[in-house]
Amino acid sequence: MAEHQVRHLDSIESLRGVAALMVLLYHLAELVKIPVPESMGFIPARFGLGVPLFYTLSGFVLAYGYADKLSGRVQIYRFYIRRLFRIAPLFYTMLVLWLMANWVVWDKTFSFQTLFLNVSFLFGLIPGQHESIVWAGWSIGIEMLFYLMFPVFAVLIPSLRAALIIFVVACILSTSIYNAYSVAGLGSYAYMNLGTHLPFFIAGITCFRLWQAMAFARSPALGWLLLGISMILAITVASSDRLDTALLQIGFDRGIWAIVFGLLLLSACYARNPVLESFPLRHLGKLSFSIYLLHPMIMVALIKLEFPAHIAALTGGGMAGFLCAALIAISLVWTLSTLSFRFVEKPGIEFGRNLLRA
Repeated sequence: MAEHQVRHLDSIESLRGVAALMVLLYHLAELVKIPVPESMGFIPARFGLGVPLFYTLSGFVLAYGYADKLSGRVQIYRFYIRRLFRIAPLFYTMLVLWLMANWVVWDKTFSFQTLFLNVSFLFGLIPGQHESIVWAGWSIGIEMLFYLMFPVFAVLIPSLRAALIIFVVACILSTSIYNAYSVAGLGSYAYMNLGTHLPFFIAGITCFRLWQAMAFARSPALGWLLLGISMILAITVASSDRLDTALLQIGFDRGIWAIVFGLLLLSACYARNPVLESFPLRHLGKLSFSIYLLHPMIMVALIKLEFPAHIAALTGGGMAGFLCAALIAISLVWTLSTLSFRFVEKPGIEFGRNLLRA
């Protein structure tokens, strides 16, 4: 792989770190109830979008690595094994920890059906089971279903033209599924399902096909232009309730954010971004999966320890209070995620590689 290609994938890995940090701060505000200053109202309002950003990045990275290489059963088998051992070791570790926490803290146990759905990663298909025993695990269930379907997408999307068509279809399906599930009274499942998030994953694949098709036009100037467009579009949509409502009414609210994330992703492919290439963000990206799965347990612990009250007493609240709380939470999660990556994720990935070598 050429040096510039590696660099661009490093930048995309950094974007995963950004997505993980967005979700962490969102939950700090929404779960732990740390008061957010009015000037930072975008955190509880928009940082939940870190999850669909993950899906867009995942679609691109999978297409980059596998789109034109899954030509037979052996290649598909190897793809599934790699994906399984990238996700399962940490997920199963957190599953055990959450089972213990539910039993010890809340005196709660789970049925065999629920356990089976979590171990098999099928919980995302069942309303009422979709949120998983593992907190924030709902998105992992969707991610695993995307992995399962990816060889089909690789066949259906061999070109940029096909990708654009499938993206439009995905946006229509997303709106139809969300509306149907909402009317059916399925609660959070209307949002937490594969169909609703399909445009984001397809957007990632579409970006890869666009990146392929525009090999002749790859330049830093284009990258900075795409970054500017993505930022302007994001700020415009996020700051205008009227536009946000209009997009929701026509069913293109997820589609527009998929485009924003796609432009952001492509900007990282075309231009060297010193922020994304900085060590903290690259390290954050490497730890992003551990950060995502570990942080809810840290949040629960902070709630039990009455963290908001302590922060208010220490800082008086306001901007100083939120920044102090964020610094403490990020430091705790970062430290534990470093250990998790070293002792759970890396051995799991290596075990999968050894299995394929056998």
